[in-house]
Amino acid sequence: MASSDGLVPRRPSYRLSFRRAVFIIGACAWAACVAQVYAQDAVSDMQSTDAKLPRWARAENARALAARSGARLTRAAANRTSIADTNIDDDKPQFNELLNPQGVAIDPVERRLYVTDTARQSVFEETREGGLRKVGSGFMVPQAVAVDGTGNVYVADSQAGVIYKVTPDGTQSTVGSGFFMPMSVALDGIGNVYAADPWNGFVARIAPDGTQTNLGGGYNSPVGVAVDGLGNVYVADTYNAVVFKIASDGTQTTVGSGFVAPMYVAADAAGNVFVTDTGTESVVRIDPTGSVTTIKSGLNVPIGLALDRDSKLYVVDSFSRKIITIDAKRAL
Repeated sequence: MASSDGLVPRRPSYRLSFRRAVFIIGACAWAACVAQVYAQDAVSDMQSTDAKLPRWARAENARALAARSGARLTRAAANRTSIADTNIDDDKPQFNELLNPQGVAIDPVERRLYVTDTARQSVFEETREGGLRKVGSGFMVPQAVAVDGTGNVYVADSQAGVIYKVTPDGTQSTVGSGFFMPMSVALDGIGNVYAADPWNGFVARIAPDGTQTNLGGGYNSPVGVAVDGLGNVYVADTYNAVVFKIASDGTQTTVGSGFVAPMYVAADAAGNVFVTDTGTESVVRIDPTGSVTTIKSGLNVPIGLALDRDSKLYVVDSFSRKIITIDAKRAL
């Protein structure tokens, strides 16, 4: 485990750079709404390099192209145990007005939702009245969000390469930098902030004094990161198609595999881990024994994921522009 006062991005090889660039186009292009200006170039690039992509990336490219043309594709079936969709509550209709929702978080005290909208370059909060209030703006591509117990909001701005903090009075500051493309942000109970950078292949812990430390290793495009109540860190590694667990002593293990494109992750107090598998357009659960079960399928590019203290999951179904709620207790 290596430490530094600032993370220095490593210089990837040409082949690795190309591979990860294709990943960003194939798996996360919808997150960078500013890239719409270059949509035609992106389509040409995807078509010319499609044969070189892994199967799941080709599928995501096809979905992206079909969405632009209005075509309808058959979704891939999940190759794992599945349960009936009896655990689905209604969605969050107040968020349907968002243009490109990506990240979601739940306030641990007030239990209100926060969602990033990359198209509006803002973060929105669910009000007590059930409406939306903008709590931070002026970001480049606000990809992910987290909220602490005192109402501070943390935003992973993937294009700016930094983690921002927005206090309840609206004051905005930078708490982590040196990233190339941070795609997620998470918090623990003692003030540490965690972020994953798929381009440079590292997961960072940012201490309250600003010290940044790399956690774990052997990643291949880590996207999602979450922390449970015991301080265990979970990482959804998209290209390795696994979920890693990093214990408080630094021990790293694989807790779930067999995914196609795991993106974001959440964990409960009982040791269950929940993952959005964008490659199969589903939400899955990894139980403490390592068994993987699909708890919701048939989504339309599920991205952000949050879990509240009542075991309710909030899933950003990005192409549908909805926040889907799932009662995880019914899936146990």
